[in-house]
Amino acid sequence: MNKRKKLILIITLCISITYLFLYNNNKTYVYTALPKEDSLDKDSVKNDLEEIYKKRCEAFISLDLKSLNDYFNTSHKYGEWALAHEVKRIKYLNDWSYNRGIKFTNVASSLNFRKISPTKRGVRVSLDEIYKFDYEYKSDETPTKNSFGVSIQHTVDLIKKDDKWIIFTDWYTDCFEDALKSYSANTDTLDKQTSPPKYNMNPCPRNHEPNSEGKYNRLQAIEYADKYCGIPWASGNDLRHNKKYKNFTGAGGDCTNYVSQVLGDKEAGSLPFDGAWYCRYHKYGGGEGSKAWVNADALRNYLIYSGKGNLIKKGSFEDLIKPTDNHACGVIEKLELGDMICYALGSNIDHFAVVTGWDSHGYPLVNSHTTNRYRVPWDLGWGDKNIFFHLIHIK
Repeated sequence: MNKRKKLILIITLCISITYLFLYNNNKTYVYTALPKEDSLDKDSVKNDLEEIYKKRCEAFISLDLKSLNDYFNTSHKYGEWALAHEVKRIKYLNDWSYNRGIKFTNVASSLNFRKISPTKRGVRVSLDEIYKFDYEYKSDETPTKNSFGVSIQHTVDLIKKDDKWIIFTDWYTDCFEDALKSYSANTDTLDKQTSPPKYNMNPCPRNHEPNSEGKYNRLQAIEYADKYCGIPWASGNDLRHNKKYKNFTGAGGDCTNYVSQVLGDKEAGSLPFDGAWYCRYHKYGGGEGSKAWVNADALRNYLIYSGKGNLIKKGSFEDLIKPTDNHACGVIEKLELGDMICYALGSNIDHFAVVTGWDSHGYPLVNSHTTNRYRVPWDLGWGDKNIFFHLIHIK
């Protein structure tokens, strides 16, 4: 091959390689380019997501599980998982209420959108969902409405289908999670239950005024717990937590930190600090507590062995509601407003809540953090066989 032909071949190869590189690079750029945020119709995203969450709430009452199918991308495993989780929640709540003689009359949620941003496949939304559950007792001739609240932080990925946004994934920390293991994801509509309720939950008279004896200011403790419960319709404010303290949500959980504040903050229960249980405050907020302040196992042991509290009893749900000679409603009847409940997975203390009220039948209601709860029935979401409750009276 002469020099001229070699030169032409080299030039041709260089041009071909350059063209191929530019072509592939252009293809990659087109594939990975995100839609511009200013071109995203955020109102459309909000409206479609509000409609989806509204239908999810309605399904708690209607039990029409098949109505949820159209709102999830079930062609992908993540969409299947998201739908399955919602189905299990509805089944659990239906069983929980039926076995306590309770009827849910309304479930609604409002959405607080924190961020909406485009992704390769659609859009990602960060939001807070604020629930309000209304219920009554079936046995009441004149039913009384009881209400409780839950706040859940979601990260939702949406994709477009038939010009509507549907759920690709929905990640959140669920307050019902530990009770869902035994439920299937079958979306057949639930049949009306005809068997007798599992528990005979008789009305239990309660004193709705906190006990004012002792160093522990129960009234202030409950007021503080409600003020910083993180449920705006209940608290009358938008405070997720007291900024004087570090928020451990997302860093192991904020439940123990929250109840320690209820016990020890000067605005709350005002129990005195000591060398084991305390919080160091900082000038600009974000105060951090000792191990006994923020760790569930450590706080449980501290309260009992320091003398600030005493263990009423630990046991399963059935153990604690079983009538005794002295307590027709079971040992759970010994709880007072401002007392504490520890939730154990086996022998490991996993969660803390404070008793803040009673419903119309005297059923204990609790507030807690991580997944924020306001006046939630004390055992709701804790249905696994390996769950044990530790009832602690604060002196």
